[in-house]
Amino acid sequence: MPVVWLAPALIAKVFAGMLYGYLYAHYFPVSDSWMYFRESLIDYKILLNNPTEFFSVHANTGSITDFFSNAPDAFWSNAGENLLIKLLAILNVFTGGNYYLTSILFNCFTFWGLYLFYSLAHKYFPGKGSLLIMFIFFLPSCLFWNSGMDKDGLLIFFAGTCMFYFDKCITLKGDVRSGVICLFSFAGLLLMRNLTAITFLPAILAWLLSFRKRRNAYLYFAGVYAVCIVLFFWSARFPDSAYNLPLKFAEKQHQFLSLEGKSKLQLTPLEPTVASYVKVLPEALNHVFWRPYITEIKSPFHLLSFAENLAVIVIIVLVIWITQKRTALILHQPFSMFLLTLALVNLLSIGYLVPFSGAIMRYKAFYVVCLLLPFINCIKTTPGKSAELYI
Repeated sequence: MPVVWLAPALIAKVFAGMLYGYLYAHYFPVSDSWMYFRESLIDYKILLNNPTEFFSVHANTGSITDFFSNAPDAFWSNAGENLLIKLLAILNVFTGGNYYLTSILFNCFTFWGLYLFYSLAHKYFPGKGSLLIMFIFFLPSCLFWNSGMDKDGLLIFFAGTCMFYFDKCITLKGDVRSGVICLFSFAGLLLMRNLTAITFLPAILAWLLSFRKRRNAYLYFAGVYAVCIVLFFWSARFPDSAYNLPLKFAEKQHQFLSLEGKSKLQLTPLEPTVASYVKVLPEALNHVFWRPYITEIKSPFHLLSFAENLAVIVIIVLVIWITQKRTALILHQPFSMFLLTLALVNLLSIGYLVPFSGAIMRYKAFYVVCLLLPFINCIKTTPGKSAELYI
């Protein structure tokens, strides 16, 4: 990354984090970021007075083997929050428990994940440095929503680290250090949001297979995901409902549906059947790619989301229309297919699960970046000149 852009990108992220905190402290009544920070102050005092107690595990480890449990007190339901609060408590030691100073340190920490993600993208999309910087570091939704002190910022840190060092593992044979870092970052993904970590597995496997064969990447991705879809619905036949994935996924959606909020959308409850998932698919796609409609704009955040949704659709359609042959190459590039499938699967999961447009905006921000990058690579750039669509 050019040094000239490094400081502005970091400053923008730090400023966005402070703005996020200020807005939610003065204009919005509910904020996960402030909630986590207040809880971290309790752990911060424990850390100062009784470090042994702070580093002891108080999670419900008895349910650690119930990987897909949706129970509120289950280990995997709270692991991400516990890890985040512990990290914030440690950062509070250096900031004296000041929200804004802690936010600065938190965003300096999570910025590293974005930087590694940029470095990886620049390796596979050479000559697109300025465009990559613009979309990875300055896309409004990703910049703002992922700068709050919540799980999404840490999720990007672990995701960017995992991708970067996995690429080193497959390109540099015998690189044990990269393998260890990759595994630890994947463990971080599991703790932060185990569903997200699961979506990484088929994408990484298909990336590995297509990278080694170096041709027809789309065939390997199609094959891997076809097997995963079959296994997903076949798991409903397990006698133990703990491994009935369609049921567990539906139960997760029902938890969201039981909540109330001003931005709640109509979403059909899922049932653990293929027919139900097919039926709800149009709603999921609509929620994640089109909502809020222009008639549903009630705040600046809704306006930002509406404008960005429209911009994403326009960019993808224009790139495909004008650069048809070049866009088709996405299907043959392993890294492009990795980003595309990872983004689509996670966006679709968010559409299926989350019935609140406000939460959808935050959850999908990073995956919108992943979705756009393969298409951005189809834009021709000339040194010293502005980007133009390759015709």
